[in-house]
Amino acid sequence: MRVLYVTLFVVFLVLGFVLSILNSAPININYYYGWIELPLSFALLIAFISGTLIGLSTKIWSNLLLRQRNSSLSRRARLSEKEVSSLRTSPVKRIN
Repeated sequence: MRVLYVTLFVVFLVLGFVLSILNSAPININYYYGWIELPLSFALLIAFISGTLIGLSTKIWSNLLLRQRNSSLSRRARLSEKEVSSLRTSPVKRIN
């Protein structure tokens, strides 16, 4: 399995280098205050890295929310189990 990951990594790395060499033409990126001229490969790299960071941050945020909910539900389940066990051990009053 590790060999597969290494080969996929090398294939994507070589593909990235080839695309970087083929797309070295400069492009203008216009933003609110002005513009900047960058090579296309660098602009694509920036877009890829920023997309990855945004995706990771949303995943981390949702993971934190799920962990918080899990701990809350675990706490509630523990309290319910404690209440059930205390009800089992308490004596039953008979009404005649």
